[in-house]
Amino acid sequence: MKLGILADIHEHVEYLSKSLATFSEQGVDQVVVLGDVFELGERLRETIALLDESGTIGVWGNHDFGLCTDPSEEMLRKYGARVVSVMG
Repeated sequence: MKLGILADIHEHVEYLSKSLATFSEQGVDQVVVLGDVFELGERLRETIALLDESGTIGVWGNHDFGLCTDPSEEMLRKYGARVVSVMG
């Protein structure tokens, strides 16, 4: 099995898109994220959509903590159920 490893994405959608395209070209079977998907929340929906579409699995980092452990009602309203379900 060929793994593609990602870490410290911090919502950099362009770099993430390029990385996922490279993984696809290289025949990566599974993408694994090692944490820190979140930065300011401005491009979180786009970031999560890319990770979700590619079937990414992994763990969340310290920047992701507010969305992956008992998110507040405010977080649920702000980012929506889909983002919270992927992060959770």
